[in-house]
Amino acid sequence: MPIRDYMKNANLKFNGKLRPRAATNGIVLHHAAAQRATPQQIHEWHLRRGWLGAGYNVYVRKDGSVWELRPLWAVGAHAEGVNSESIGVCAEGMYHPLSGQPYDREMPAEQFDALVKVVKDLMEEYPYIKWIKGHNEVPGSTTACPGSYFPLKKIVIAATNSPNIEEVDDMKKGDRGPAVERLQRLLMALGYQLPKYGIDGIFGAETEAAVNAFKKSAGLPQNGIVDVTIMIAMAERLLQSKVALEQENAALRSRIQFLEGELKKAFESTNEAVKKCMKEFEERNKRFIEFFRLLNQLIKEVGEYQGNALSYKSS
Repeated sequence: MPIRDYMKNANLKFNGKLRPRAATNGIVLHHAAAQRATPQQIHEWHLRRGWLGAGYNVYVRKDGSVWELRPLWAVGAHAEGVNSESIGVCAEGMYHPLSGQPYDREMPAEQFDALVKVVKDLMEEYPYIKWIKGHNEVPGSTTACPGSYFPLKKIVIAATNSPNIEEVDDMKKGDRGPAVERLQRLLMALGYQLPKYGIDGIFGAETEAAVNAFKKSAGLPQNGIVDVTIMIAMAERLLQSKVALEQENAALRSRIQFLEGELKKAFESTNEAVKKCMKEFEERNKRFIEFFRLLNQLIKEVGEYQGNALSYKSS
């Protein structure tokens, strides 16, 4: 879905003319460094810095609402060195601990899902995007933004559907994204069902119970954590299942071939019997036709005889 279909316009008044961005090569993710902040507050803070206004292009609040601050097409003021080639996406919240200041340890699910959707939709709208970084990953940056509690890697992986397991940290309850979906599919393939939620990409209590059930069967610590050890054990179990399935399939193919042979023999035998019956029917039919021919001839001859007899009497 195009981001403009659901992104709300904050209708901010900028203190000068905005420049269009000549290229869009990346996305920079930020936090607002404030647990609560409206789009207008962000705008006012940036105006007080002497900027034209809000430096971020997109603002995602904790309730999952998405706002356009600086127009999507405009050069931002959010990450020095890459403003002219990137879109700035900011999340409401304080995701880095500072002395004496309240901060957020966990991102609300609504905000996480909205950020993933925003990144996905921006990549679809701007197909030349090559990178997604946190503000602190931009070369030359000295900031902690978006913060140590900002789920940067999980957002990027969920938005890009990265298939590289090496890029994913150990999984545990509370995680979400494509990596969790792959785990859930693997669990179900091994016979550990998830009847309530199924494959939803969320590592909840049901997935944790299935993980621990597998760990128990494999003799591993039942701590609910999915690390490289359990992934190897699951891969080995799946390989064993594959070998067993291939053996069952081979036996089934052999049985099918045997039954096909028996059916062919039975068909050939039945076919011969049918041919024999048809031949007998044809012979009987010929005799039946001959019988009726003779009967008709006899009736005709009897009629002629009676006619001659009557003629003789009358004379």
